Amino acid sequence: MELDEQNLIEQPITEALVEPLIAEQNNVDLNIIHEDIDYSQYSLLQLAVMTEYEITGQSVIEFQDALRLQMIVLKSQFKKETLHDLDKLKLLLTHVYDKQGFCGDWKTFFKVKNILLSKVLKRRKGVPISLGILLIEMLKETGFEANGICFPSGFIVQVDLEGKVIYIDPFNGELVDTAHLELKVRGQLGNHARLTPEMLKVDNNETIIKRYISVLKASYMQADKVELALLCSDILLRLDPDDAYEVRDRGFLFQQLDCFQLACNDFTYFIEQCPKDPIVSLLQQQITRMSEELNTQTIH
Repeated sequence: MELDEQNLIEQPITEALVEPLIAEQNNVDLNIIHEDIDYSQYSLLQLAVMTEYEITGQSVIEFQDALRLQMIVLKSQFKKETLHDLDKLKLLLTHVYDKQGFCGDWKTFFKVKNILLSKVLKRRKGVPISLGILLIEMLKETGFEANGICFPSGFIVQVDLEGKVIYIDPFNGELVDTAHLELKVRGQLGNHARLTPEMLKVDNNETIIKRYISVLKASYMQADKVELALLCSDILLRLDPDDAYEVRDRGFLFQQLDCFQLACNDFTYFIEQCPKDPIVSLLQQQITRMSEELNTQTIH
């Protein structure tokens, strides 16, 4: 059956997009998110979806055909016209954000449904990092050189147009200049903060996927789904076992689950690694309190 490209352009896409990423299709280990993973072998979208599958256990196979369909639609936009790169980029953004209706969800910004790629793709709403991962995939599929930046105020997509750098806010699909980005920095870090070249350096897949998992962990914590937040923390520590701050955060999660001995172990590790951190005195108090609770439980 042949696809009618013109009809596809005119008809809205009703499903989300994800490549076939599940183990049954790719013969990969779904516990592949680990310290020795070769990030260059996977796209950001693949890494995010594999992470989602490991945490939720829900298959995303149903999205694979819609992904292919979406890419056909995107590529078909540029077949009949000769466009300069900037015009092509603007056309793609118009298609994704105006015609397809992708947008940032500012009303329920920190909800889990705005982070998980399967939910974002289905609802067409998300936060900067989830929308950014999807946008980078679309840009690369249509021939652009696109990268992500873990910006202080969120996530920014960078596109290189023959040596000219363009920045996109994935929350709304708008092109932003450095003056606008500095305003974002000042809004996040204070009025005295300034945009620096370091803030505009593109990040690799490892850094971005860690940020993605951290945002997902925070959304689970806000939803009071501590066990799922703990799974996110486990993945982050699998990627970087020596991250003392993540060990500390895991300790807080253990504490909420009344796993006091595990929490004490994590807090003690953090104190040993970061003895001058301002939170150390609080952690010491928590260790004392939990130790007393453990002793009481033992006596009973």
